[in-house]
Amino acid sequence: MNKNKISPKLLNEVSVMEQGKTDSVLLSSSDFWKTKNFLDRFKYSYTPYKFANCFALNLDFDDISILSNQTDVKFLHSNPIVKIQRAQTDSINISRLTENKFLGQGQTICFIDTGIHPHFDFIYPKTRIIKFIDLLNHNRTPYDDNGHGTFVAGIACGTGIIDRANIGFAPRANIISIKALGETGNSNSNVILDAMQWIYENHKVYNITVVCMSFGAEIIENNDPLSQGAQALWKRGITVVAAAGNSGPNSRTIKSPGNNPYIITVGALDENSMQTADFSSRGPTIYGHKPDLLAPAVNIISCHTFSPFYTRMSGTSVATPIVAGICADIKSRWQDITNDEIKKFLLSHCKKISGDIDTEGAGYLTFNI
Repeated sequence: MNKNKISPKLLNEVSVMEQGKTDSVLLSSSDFWKTKNFLDRFKYSYTPYKFANCFALNLDFDDISILSNQTDVKFLHSNPIVKIQRAQTDSINISRLTENKFLGQGQTICFIDTGIHPHFDFIYPKTRIIKFIDLLNHNRTPYDDNGHGTFVAGIACGTGIIDRANIGFAPRANIISIKALGETGNSNSNVILDAMQWIYENHKVYNITVVCMSFGAEIIENNDPLSQGAQALWKRGITVVAAAGNSGPNSRTIKSPGNNPYIITVGALDENSMQTADFSSRGPTIYGHKPDLLAPAVNIISCHTFSPFYTRMSGTSVATPIVAGICADIKSRWQDITNDEIKKFLLSHCKKISGDIDTEGAGYLTFNI
């Protein structure tokens, strides 16, 4: 067994694992096809994620030992639990960050979340939910048994049809909802990878230009699969916006995939105090400084799954769709802009609070596009 290729958590599980007992493992590969051929030859059952160069498998003690010694296997991870980044915080309501005439028209934002309720903000006068995928229960009709996904989508794409004060940041953008998180707001990382892979393969068909990831998992320090998956989407030309996490105020608490250095990672601003919210996760990560910037995240109003039609929520989950919606607006205005140019543009329109880059990144967004 090559213990240098096994995550500490999985190594601990392996040390107490009985012979023959299976466990869920994510395998990162340096040579996807070579690893696949090995797994096929010895008849392993697996789910491949070519876009992220990894596999999900159920392995026993001996399998883990064998695979850790393969030269093309980079790392073996336990399958981290992914959670929505919602906080329970009391504060005053905030005003909208920006008002603009570029409303996300011509763009599609994809939400990997708990699903979406067919709220009036999304379906009237015609539906903008152009695709719904349920990776958990395989239902075809849009639904949300948690409410988080509906709330997040409303911040980015709500029209405020019932109350114009609650208009989102890209109310003309189309919506794709991938239900990858369950009723409790949790999921396994391999289900998130399923969602990412679908986006990777279908983004041109549905003109997916922005992906909103208001969730997070504990970071796997070496070759983190969720981080690698988010990076693969970014390199594909899709703007990826992810939550920093709600594990602050301690340092080194950024969640995956928000730890990826390429994507846009959003922390939480408390507009009541004009400070970084205590719950907002802090950097640094092994890749450098995070988060990239802050957006309002305390006691925000957005779409509800039932009456009343709008409700309140706090968390970096709330800040993330603000930035995702603004990214769609930017792409609506400058259609040939690249991901790196969008990120640079956003960071250049931030105002510092304390200047602590591992707490607030470049600061909080302050502009009208």
